Amino acid sequence: MSSPYAALVAKRARSWLRVLDSVEKTAARLQGRLGRATIILHGSYARGDFNLWSDIDLVIVSERFEGVRPLDRYELVSYLLEPGMEAVLLTPREAGEVLRRTGWRHALKYAVIVVDDYGLSELVERVSGVKPRTLNDLRRYVEKALEKALAQKPGGVEDQDWLSRC
Repeated sequence: MSSPYAALVAKRARSWLRVLDSVEKTAARLQGRLGRATIILHGSYARGDFNLWSDIDLVIVSERFEGVRPLDRYELVSYLLEPGMEAVLLTPREAGEVLRRTGWRHALKYAVIVVDDYGLSELVERVSGVKPRTLNDLRRYVEKALEKALAQKPGGVEDQDWLSRC
């Protein structure tokens, strides 16, 4: 029987995995519509500090956005996004400029590369100082936390710090 703490972590990990699956499916739909794309998950679902009201924050980069006004870009892809997904839509050139800005440094520190047809993971690493994780890296991390939670037995102090060892 797992502890209440471990049960809570397991519930949260399952929720996180559902979102990661949704992001992966959305990325496939976006690539079907846009062709080449780079898709980056950032924000609370990349960091792991999401809550009930958190958006799923994406950066979507595609040459299909060239010459298209920002609101019209959203019309190109909005029907492909799941409820709760918020997207910044950029051309490759714009991504090279925008993602270098100071405000993105922290956001990209925890970035998760979902798809990278434009090779922007190197830019993310230069800007943030951290090699970005892939969606599969994050999924493996969450799955490991879930496995540990499901195997957890009730027990004092270990309940409080076992997740830090995942």
